[in-house]
Amino acid sequence: MAFSLSLFIFLIGIVYGFANKGTEDYLHILIKGLKTGVIFGIIIGIIVFVFGGLTQGISTGIAGGLVAGFGGSFVFVIIMLVVTVTFMVGALIGDILEKLLRK
Repeated sequence: MAFSLSLFIFLIGIVYGFANKGTEDYLHILIKGLKTGVIFGIIIGIIVFVFGGLTQGISTGIAGGLVAGFGGSFVFVIIMLVVTVTFMVGALIGDILEKLLRK
């Protein structure tokens, strides 16, 4: 399933690069993806922290929530970085195809 999702994101990147005229701003795409990853990572970390505190005792819930929340946030940021880079590679290939086919 993870491979099919990566392939889907890659194909969307190709379509995006081919459909938009001109060369894409890859640095802007990367920064936007990282910002999105950090925002969603913080939200997921807060949710895990709250639910960790509610499902267990207060002291163990806070410690477990902090560890799980930070870990989940970090993992989500890394996943968003991988997804963004996969999309950027697809957009680069789409740009190359656009140059080749529209001459």
